[in-house]
Amino acid sequence: MNWKLTTGKLRDAWLAYPSQRRAYRSVPAGKPILLTGTHRSGTTWLAKMLAASGIWYVHEPFFPGKGRWPRSFEFRESGTPDVAVDALFTDVLGGGFRQALNLPNADHPLMPLRLIPPMVPRMLVKDPIACLLSEYLTRRFDLQTLILFRHPAGFAASVCRLGWPRGAFLRQFLADEPLMAAHLEPYRALLERYAGEDTLASATVLHGALSCVLWRWVEEGVGTPVVFEELCADPIMRLRSVYETLHLPYDEDIADAHRTACFGSARAVGDYHPHSVNRNSLAMARSWTTQLDDAELAGVRGIWDTFGIPLYCSDADWDRKGYLLSPVTGQAA
Repeated sequence: MNWKLTTGKLRDAWLAYPSQRRAYRSVPAGKPILLTGTHRSGTTWLAKMLAASGIWYVHEPFFPGKGRWPRSFEFRESGTPDVAVDALFTDVLGGGFRQALNLPNADHPLMPLRLIPPMVPRMLVKDPIACLLSEYLTRRFDLQTLILFRHPAGFAASVCRLGWPRGAFLRQFLADEPLMAAHLEPYRALLERYAGEDTLASATVLHGALSCVLWRWVEEGVGTPVVFEELCADPIMRLRSVYETLHLPYDEDIADAHRTACFGSARAVGDYHPHSVNRNSLAMARSWTTQLDDAELAGVRGIWDTFGIPLYCSDADWDRKGYLLSPVTGQAA
């Protein structure tokens, strides 16, 4: 960025600061919100839909690329305090770690939201990389947590298209004795079988391993489950419902922002940036139907069924030509 452009952006940021400060402080007070789930499950998209409320939005503070946390998908047991986890998350909730802000006029260290952030009554922290910390963070910091679930074929196709790692994470899980003992020991043989490869099968095993841990926590009352495909099928009604669950105000301006973000033209999935949020939501949810052939789809389903998670269980959920059905009820979403 050249100095003239930088100077102009800084000037605009300082001019906009008073109104931004008022907007962030006007959001009704409430518990901090943690939005998590597996990566490639739509958490970035949903976070942007929630950010339309004006809430203070922190993006992936546990992502190693931000320099404060060493490794993705770390697991901690909620009954054992962890000094490092507590220090980072306490800093986030206290308005620190401003490099992780995902707000307009916050992408330069000299912008006012980075230098003098206002006291905010409500905060959204989106972090799928910290999904295995969900129980720990929720219980220890009294968070209102949303856990997003996505069709395993959608996850696996997306991760393979992007060339993101799979086997390395399975090896990491196998070496994590507390995680294996608490959650994944029944699936040890499956993880070992696919830990040496980056394939569609290993992507499905990765998704299943993460999802079975998250679903167990849902069953234990840690977090509210949200199903990506149900959101995409009827985004305005479903998003309004999520807002109500979180006690966030929902008005026509927010609804308009959601319509703009959710009803764009349907394009090939490869034409989108990996973190794009302005998409045709229905096409986004069904992208896997054109990316995997019948044999690949059958392989993904066979592995997914091994985990016994009560989502995406019916034949209709795997019918590439059918209606978009609810993975919970099997009815039209």
